[in-house]
Amino acid sequence: MSITLNWGILGAGNISSQFVHDLCLNNEKGNNEIKHIVRSIGSSSKGKGQSFIESNCIKSSNNEDVIPDIQSYDEFFANDQVDVVYIGTPHPLHKDHVIQALENNKHVLCEKPFTINSVDANEIIQLAKKKKRFLMEAVWTRFFPSITLLKEYIFEDKVLGKINRLFVDFAYDADIENLPISSRLRDIKLGGGSLLDIGIYSITYARILLDENVGTDAANFETKSFLTLDNVDKVDYTSSILMKYVDGKQGILTCSNYTDGKEPFLRLEGSIGTLEMWAENPACPKKFKITFKDNTDPIEYEDNSGYNGFIYEADAVAKDIAQKKLENNTMPLNETLLVMEIMDKVRAENGLIYPEDK
Repeated sequence: MSITLNWGILGAGNISSQFVHDLCLNNEKGNNEIKHIVRSIGSSSKGKGQSFIESNCIKSSNNEDVIPDIQSYDEFFANDQVDVVYIGTPHPLHKDHVIQALENNKHVLCEKPFTINSVDANEIIQLAKKKKRFLMEAVWTRFFPSITLLKEYIFEDKVLGKINRLFVDFAYDADIENLPISSRLRDIKLGGGSLLDIGIYSITYARILLDENVGTDAANFETKSFLTLDNVDKVDYTSSILMKYVDGKQGILTCSNYTDGKEPFLRLEGSIGTLEMWAENPACPKKFKITFKDNTDPIEYEDNSGYNGFIYEADAVAKDIAQKKLENNTMPLNETLLVMEIMDKVRAENGLIYPEDK
């Protein structure tokens, strides 16, 4: 059965561009199972919306003969041709934008972090249940074929043996000192800092690779953390979290905006083998290698599909909505709450308080 899903794209920034790239490429490849149509661009101005369409080469030939509408936010949310809204706006706007979408009876895929804190996350989750609309946090990392394959290797085939330690470092040099104070990376009012922006991925890898379950079924663990808060901006640009599961395995999870991270950015150590992962963007797990202590031939994988990687979560959303599901099994809403609660705890331990917390 063929599935067609009509998207509204809210926010005309870089993350939305990468998402739309994959939708259009999917159509160009002639995927007959799932077709993604960009129906509307919600933007603060017509000019910005038009630039988004042009710069991302959204045209009738790769969008099922549809040229998207460019609409104000109010027009966008009221557009009855849109089935699902993709929210790619700055972190602090997510809550209000999700609420507006749900109140207009739209399904929602909202970029990470879902909200600034778990209280706000729970509020919109309850609204989605009340409105009976699909809602998911766009943790695209979880949907890559490499991750599906790795979970089979680790938890079903146990090719690494007993898991001992995980090291994950998401770091890049953002040249913080030369960014304007109003930058989303620096401004506390925009959810600035490294934890919510990139540290969430280090936590996500620990949740994926150290625990085969999600949300309320998660294995018991505890965390200890350090954030270094900038004296001027009052947000973190260096974050370190130690996670220990009840069976003793540990995750050493770091992120930084001060330096470019080294490759491989991830190493998972088992009793008989070691997994290493490489990526231009650590959120995008396209390449891994498993080596063995007994010198057995390594297992290697690389995704050369040409997709950025957003298509995998978009396809999952399309299938769920077609099946009238209200949440996704791979990234259920209680897993979103669990990760948000981890970040709440880390911030509380280190005195990082956002305006939304007050």
